[in-house]
Amino acid sequence: MTVVSSLNSNNISYAIHIASPQHHYFDVELTILQPNTTGQELHLPNWLPGSYMIRDFAKHIVSFEASSSCGALTYTRPSKSSWLLEATTGPIQVKYRVYAFDDSIRAAYLDLHYGFFNTSSLCLEVVGQSHIPHNLTIASVTDLAVKHWQLATGMPAVQTDSNGFGSYQAENYAALLDYPVLMGELTRIPFKASGIPHELILVGKHYASTAQLAEDLTKICEAQHQLFGGAPNFDHYQFLTIVTQNGFGGLEHRNSTALMCPRNALEYGSQPDPSEAYTDFLSLCSHEYFHNWNIKRLKPKTFLPYQLAQESYTQQLWFYEGVTSFYDDLFVFRAGCISSKLYLNRLANTVSRGLRGLGPSRQTLVESSLLAWTTFYQQNENAANAIANYYAKGAVVAACLDLLLRSTSDHKISLDTVMQNAWQQYGLTELGTSQSELLALCNPQGNARVASFLHDALYTTKELPWQALFAEFGIKVQCSGFDIVSQQPTTTANENNVELGAALQETPQGMVVQRVFEGSAAAQAGLSARDILVAIDGLQATTAVVKQAGQRFQPGDCVRVHYFRDHYLHAAELTWQAPVMENVTLSLADENPSLPWPQANTEAL
Repeated sequence: MTVVSSLNSNNISYAIHIASPQHHYFDVELTILQPNTTGQELHLPNWLPGSYMIRDFAKHIVSFEASSSCGALTYTRPSKSSWLLEATTGPIQVKYRVYAFDDSIRAAYLDLHYGFFNTSSLCLEVVGQSHIPHNLTIASVTDLAVKHWQLATGMPAVQTDSNGFGSYQAENYAALLDYPVLMGELTRIPFKASGIPHELILVGKHYASTAQLAEDLTKICEAQHQLFGGAPNFDHYQFLTIVTQNGFGGLEHRNSTALMCPRNALEYGSQPDPSEAYTDFLSLCSHEYFHNWNIKRLKPKTFLPYQLAQESYTQQLWFYEGVTSFYDDLFVFRAGCISSKLYLNRLANTVSRGLRGLGPSRQTLVESSLLAWTTFYQQNENAANAIANYYAKGAVVAACLDLLLRSTSDHKISLDTVMQNAWQQYGLTELGTSQSELLALCNPQGNARVASFLHDALYTTKELPWQALFAEFGIKVQCSGFDIVSQQPTTTANENNVELGAALQETPQGMVVQRVFEGSAAAQAGLSARDILVAIDGLQATTAVVKQAGQRFQPGDCVRVHYFRDHYLHAAELTWQAPVMENVTLSLADENPSLPWPQANTEAL
């Protein structure tokens, strides 16, 4: 058993039971020892920090009852996410059941294979008592099908059994919301970074390269410690990872991150260089770990404190997500986990994703940040034509800013300097940043060229000077077309003569159109998202046929295409266009032996 501290008798207490995994139900019992005697209000968050979308977690509560020593209590619903209990004296007990079948890392999930939850999905806030300690007991499972499960969370333990079930305590409600919980048949991969215990914890079928993962994650974490002068204020850290067939994503927390990855992403591969999927996972871990500084502790003033009942708007996500998206791959390289060639391939992919399409020329990064709640987190099939991606384009801006600072300071100042200053002035002090303060941090010498760049990059849709800056630092740029089927960036030579301008996915019914780029050959022919392309020039549409068409035809050639929309067969003339030359490839110029970003030296840590 683990005993860290004792329970406070004045606390708010939650008991969570795995009620019915086959039906995806958690049962929650909330005990309020000293309720508001004029009527206690309860509330569940509508969103959780790091994921800027109203999710209305309360809609998953399927039953609710409250009682005191006087018997059952009546209640009203002042809003979609709140309950107001009738006035009573003495302790109150609230019981409710939560449906948990959101297979992401943003809410709650439970079946016979694993369980996961963010407490923002399960734990009602006791209004007026959010500042006091909160106890959480997660009951040992009794269902024979899951009796062998283990539990992992970064929440401070009070008393737990050998599998991790038992009682925990958070210092207040805001802290309670920052400790996700993972349970199931867990694989634990421990390692130490700068002497601090870390764990990669996996649930789900996997074939992980465990020793290699521990080695690489150690180096990445320590490289980030080196940048900021040490680890943040935690004494242990967990990478809580749900392994699936195709899932991918992450969400940062105070001493852990919740991750989802495809199982092949945990395998290094058989070649000298790591597989692309494995590198993707390292980059994801690097991204979420960097958030320990850049958003968890250093954050916008408007997030102090978080207001979880409604949207909290900020213009600063270009920095908190964009800069983090620049550093995620960079730290995989700095830690020595990938070569400079592989790093340049990944940077090229970021540039391609961040600048492609009409979206970056129609929406500024400041607007993209401000409207994350709608245009980014609720993207539709037209997103590439309408919005700027504050992650990918923000990362390109960060790369340009880094090179520009190096250029204008004779290599004495870089984006590293900006991050170190930001951390010291606004992170450690917990003051939070305004947009103007961020801009001042990004231009420590008050350089007019840097100021002009920041204004244009953030407040206008002018083209970024990325090619000139890369060339100045000996990075050679080449541009070609995208993959003709997926429309994704590719590092292989693209030999297509023509471009369709639609992203396709092959299915037994035909090639499903996922999105169409405005003004493209597909758009001019009338193709739209969700159409099923079944024939090109009389041939059945398949991945191979589309790729062959890309090499067979020339710009201006016309073919007849057939497609289904709403189960009705349509035919149209399609005029092939020349490829859009926005797929970026980067390499070191012959006269340049190395990248401008030095690798980390963590031996002293």
